[in-house]
Amino acid sequence: MFLIGDLHSQSIENSLKTIVIDPGHGGKDPGTLGTKRYKNYEKDIALDVSLLLGKYIKENFPEINVVYTRNSDVFLQLWERTEIANKLDADLFISIHCDGYDNSSASGASVFVMGMSKLKANMDVAIRENSVMYLEDNFKEKYDGFDPKSPESYIVFSLMQNTYLEQSISFAQQVDRQFVERVNRKSRGVKQAPFYVISRTDMPSVLIELGFLTNPLEEDFLNSEKGKIYLASAIFRAFRDYKLEIEGSLDDLEIQDSIFNSLSFDSAVVVQDSIVYKIQLGTYKNSMKNSPIFNDIDFEEVFEDGIYKYITFGTNDKFVADKMKYKLRSKSFPGAFIIAFYKGNRISVKEALDLQKKIKL
Repeated sequence: MFLIGDLHSQSIENSLKTIVIDPGHGGKDPGTLGTKRYKNYEKDIALDVSLLLGKYIKENFPEINVVYTRNSDVFLQLWERTEIANKLDADLFISIHCDGYDNSSASGASVFVMGMSKLKANMDVAIRENSVMYLEDNFKEKYDGFDPKSPESYIVFSLMQNTYLEQSISFAQQVDRQFVERVNRKSRGVKQAPFYVISRTDMPSVLIELGFLTNPLEEDFLNSEKGKIYLASAIFRAFRDYKLEIEGSLDDLEIQDSIFNSLSFDSAVVVQDSIVYKIQLGTYKNSMKNSPIFNDIDFEEVFEDGIYKYITFGTNDKFVADKMKYKLRSKSFPGAFIIAFYKGNRISVKEALDLQKKIKL
């Protein structure tokens, strides 16, 4: 059995080291043109907000390597954007865009993660963003025959393994919350859609639509310095909270190892009718039930939406769950993360913590 050990080195080892920020479009690809009342289009606003976001991250976390897929008005092919992040072995990929629609009343910010849920509802925006491929020479050869406007082409997305879906959703939810609570923007929610640029990344990834340039009021806000600062600040605060969730607070994690030196997977006492924290080890396209990586670990295999999930441990104490998460990450599960349940139903970790404060468990 694995026991809880020294967590200081583990916290450092599992810290977020490299963030790739991807300003959408650029160069000969202007993106959404909006109402054309402004000289700035989607590519310009996406770049401005991206540079501000990177600036805020560097000012507050100078140890983090912030990389932009572009920092000027240049055209990048979609595959180049994901390749930059993958070659750097980045810890988070943030692609920033603005939305557009035929109806000028459409409004609100959206945060997307890779997925096929409610494909029909999100197909328009996916096609629009993926259609950047048409500006590339020989795009069908480069993308193995993929055609952004062909529904059949999207079948391949349903076969993709998305190991980082849960982490992507977690960050996306943080962004959505900050947009609503701190910037007072209308939210269109966290959604899943088959965007090419976040389908090929080997790390948690989100695509953010800041608002609709085809809506005059939102276009005014998105073109204003205040609007850009507010939106970049909101994404930064979401990043800060996500970073804390992933790494934990060193102050909160300081504790004598002797308190936990007998803690193992089968030693936690769990009150099942209360809030229960468990550790999800990973998600896989194929069953890993007999894999040696699970030796000496008591786990449950869950099959949902075509993906196998592996879950272990259980405790009513979030602090104890944090300890076990870091121990597992130092072993064979660098993507291990905490999930929460209340009376057998899955809830977010934030909901669990808020609920615990109310009912004083």
